[in-house]
Amino acid sequence: MNAKTSPMTRSWFTAKELAGLPGMPGTVQGVNARAKAQSWEAQKRMGRGGGYEFAFAVLPAETQNALIAQAVGEPEPHTVEAEPAPEPQAETTETRRLTDTQRRVMAARVAFVREIQRMSQMVSQQRAIQTLVALAEEGDLTPYLAERASIANDRKTETRTLSERTLKRWVSAFKKHGEAGLAPKRRKADMSMPPWAGDFLKRYQRPQKPSVEAAYQQLVEQTEPPHPSIHQVRRFLAKLTPEARERGRMGPRELKALQPFKRRKSDGLFPNDVWVADGHTFDAEVINPLTGQAFRPEVTLIIDWGTRRIVGFAINLAESTLATLDALRDAVSRAGMFNLFYVDNGSGFANESIYEVVDRLGGTITHSLPYNSQARGVIERAHQSTLVRLAKTMPSYIGADMDPEAAGRAHKLSRRDIAQGLKPAQLPTFQEFFDRLNEALDAYNHRPHKGLPKIRDLETGRMRHRSPMEAWKSAEAEGFEALTAPAEVIATLMRPQETRKTHRGEVRYAGNLYFLRELNDFHGEEVKVAWDYRDASAVGVYTLEGEWIGEAVLDGNATDAMPQTMIQRAAEKRERGQLNRLQKKAKTITGQEVEIRTVEPAPRANYSEQKLEAARAKARELAAPQEDRFEIPRDPTQRYRLWQRLDARQAQGEPLGEQEKAWWQSYPKTTGFRAIQRVMDAEGQPSPGTRRAM
Repeated sequence: MNAKTSPMTRSWFTAKELAGLPGMPGTVQGVNARAKAQSWEAQKRMGRGGGYEFAFAVLPAETQNALIAQAVGEPEPHTVEAEPAPEPQAETTETRRLTDTQRRVMAARVAFVREIQRMSQMVSQQRAIQTLVALAEEGDLTPYLAERASIANDRKTETRTLSERTLKRWVSAFKKHGEAGLAPKRRKADMSMPPWAGDFLKRYQRPQKPSVEAAYQQLVEQTEPPHPSIHQVRRFLAKLTPEARERGRMGPRELKALQPFKRRKSDGLFPNDVWVADGHTFDAEVINPLTGQAFRPEVTLIIDWGTRRIVGFAINLAESTLATLDALRDAVSRAGMFNLFYVDNGSGFANESIYEVVDRLGGTITHSLPYNSQARGVIERAHQSTLVRLAKTMPSYIGADMDPEAAGRAHKLSRRDIAQGLKPAQLPTFQEFFDRLNEALDAYNHRPHKGLPKIRDLETGRMRHRSPMEAWKSAEAEGFEALTAPAEVIATLMRPQETRKTHRGEVRYAGNLYFLRELNDFHGEEVKVAWDYRDASAVGVYTLEGEWIGEAVLDGNATDAMPQTMIQRAAEKRERGQLNRLQKKAKTITGQEVEIRTVEPAPRANYSEQKLEAARAKARELAAPQEDRFEIPRDPTQRYRLWQRLDARQAQGEPLGEQEKAWWQSYPKTTGFRAIQRVMDAEGQPSPGTRRAM
């Protein structure tokens, strides 16, 4: 704020301030003399120095005009306190709804209104307005007001000056509506429906999603004129909101992507408060362990909402009840009991078997609304981060963004190998897929997650998001303790089952033989085999009615064909016989007695893992290409110069490498050598034309 006080804020002026102004003498003594002669109204000056001050009203008109003009010339006239603006009325435009251009014009007009208010403290408002108009016409406004005069007019003409009528209108609008009353009005877009809009939208808002041109062509062909132009149609569509424009072209489920949504926060959730489960068809083909054919497994994931940790998963042929139960069994075994199980309305989740198991575990199940996958976005995002990312690393990936030619080639090759009984190189085995899936899920649980709070990394010192496992461990550090399910409950939870026929206590599954002595009573009958792809060492066996029989062990009845000691004695006897026959044959050949002795092999060195790793590193170092490997230039000139350098080294007795020496000897025998030698020896350097030809 300017420290100097503006003249219009005072009614009294000293002789020193009046000296030299229009209508006043040029000296202080002359001003005092005139004041005394004309009996001007005066008062004692306050403060240091003494003297008198003279009233503004007794000064000549030209002197008053000069003082007003001087007041207008202040660098910051808007800093003077003016009368408070009235409260804006309810029907006025709110300033926060103004555009930047409207707000800039409004501020420029406010500057002139404030200037008129400041000048009106000494003269009438009419005279203040006339003074500003005159100064504007003569170009004597300060740079501050001159710049705002052009902005405040808000016109596109080159000559934009002030007028008395305009200033009065601004003052009146400011008194009635405040600053908002000075904002220029902007013409709003015409949002009325043209008469042809309904006919056009009937042809445009269809599930087939026709283009604007196609719908417009149908409008012209199927309706009576007059017709709008294609540009009018495009301008009309641009006025509509995306939701209003795409309604009919998109169903209610797809329209949700254009509508507002609620973002659910999980800050107040503890581990195991809410589990979210969903199935996902894997986007790559895998060899089926049962049939040997290619198939796309269905992976069911269960994620803890509070920590984003994947607590369990299951693999099956489709999203079914068995897959859900298997995933629940895996999750409860790993992470403990849950409170709320949040799933969709699919057949694999909404059935009595799932409800019964959830009740036995002491939890509560709840379903999201149909076709509302956004409500379970936490599990949908996990599918993209783990399953889709893993599928894209496999040659058998068949997602929508896979190259069709490459996908077709992989499909043909894999089907050819399967038909020939070979293992397709393009398809991973079920065990390979299972191992890689475990690695992907473990990496996800230990990778920073954007949905979790930030912490400072102890190694880098930078802020980063927590990983799901860090969030889980943090909750445990704060006192959380997972409730473990009873072992008998977990053991009785259903696993994927297949019907198999028994034979003398054995049951065959996935190419393996499992033995259970109790199965001898079911010889030749069918039973249910409950298997777990995580552990192939045993399978559970049930009757067809679901009664538990027992657990069959892999190769549980397998023993050695013969006792080991008997085999060893037979091997020693055979060895002695062969040595005797060899000794007799040697005596026949040499005619002398020959002694055959066995030499014990040198004991194998017991190298530690560190020594073996060091040896492998040395081998890789020796196998790596050397930086100074001999290379022959492609350019004939450079090739000849290289030979000259090697020839000079040979002449000086410097040894050459094997490759260098071989090339030094063979290069002069080529026709290219003789040609370049003639050119180089002619002048010492090849001409530009010769270099271009070579």
